[in-house]
Amino acid sequence: MSTYIETKVSGLLLLAVGLSIHVCTALPAQAQSNSAVVEVITEPAVSGSVRFSGTPDGQVTLPNDSISASGLTAGRYVSTISYVDPALLAANYQLTSVTCDDDTSASPSRGDVGNGSATFNLDAHETVNCLFKFTVVEADNGPGDGDDERGGGEDGGSDDGGSNDTDPGNVIGACTCPKEGAWNVANLAGKMACTGVMSMTMPLKASRETGHIIASNNCRTLTASGLSDDEATITFQRNADCNYTGTAGGSHEGIPMEIDFTLDVADQSNMSGKLHSVVSQQGMTCTMSRNYTLKHAN
Repeated sequence: MSTYIETKVSGLLLLAVGLSIHVCTALPAQAQSNSAVVEVITEPAVSGSVRFSGTPDGQVTLPNDSISASGLTAGRYVSTISYVDPALLAANYQLTSVTCDDDTSASPSRGDVGNGSATFNLDAHETVNCLFKFTVVEADNGPGDGDDERGGGEDGGSDDGGSNDTDPGNVIGACTCPKEGAWNVANLAGKMACTGVMSMTMPLKASRETGHIIASNNCRTLTASGLSDDEATITFQRNADCNYTGTAGGSHEGIPMEIDFTLDVADQSNMSGKLHSVVSQQGMTCTMSRNYTLKHAN
């Protein structure tokens, strides 16, 4: 889970790119005429932003915007939500559908609401549009919401949106809220695989860290700090499936890089997840991935 990997991997990528410049000449261009387009709508319409990583990647500015990747070869590409404007989440906007417009294709593209992603299966000379739809979902605050005529909280307290606004068992509506405080992180062994003008695979060693997690916005937001060697802070936003996604970004010597994280909540004391990043530079594409587990330090 460590964003300390970012500097290490970026440095290795820079070295690989430098070597490839000396040993490789320009490759002949291939005919590339495929495109992948991501669109986002909200019902009702509202301003805000949603970011994506993968292909295509970038930021969609609501209420009327899209991102695209063109000049692609035929094949499989994935674009995943890496950030949702906290104002949208606070207003109870949730991802409710992801639909793509190539159902008649021999290899149709598919949306995945649970993972907040679209998988583009591009045929030759094909442009595919995948539409991400956010709608307002009525919050289920359970018994004891702030409208109780008794003023108050005899059945569970008022819903003021604070981090301690939970019912017994740390459950917010249908979602379990992870405990706040110290968490032990076990980073499992992973790898970075690079293809293109130079191919190579580099292992990511297993490691252990200890940090802290704070819940806010009625547990829709988790702020994790100290879970990595460089003390990076990662902000996670809750998705419709009650799990969380977050992104850590930056660059190293001019090479931009974003690492996407997921947190899958097993119960209030145990979580698991994975990190994933794709970096393309100078004719090389490097994909980094690893899984991790978290346990609350009781």
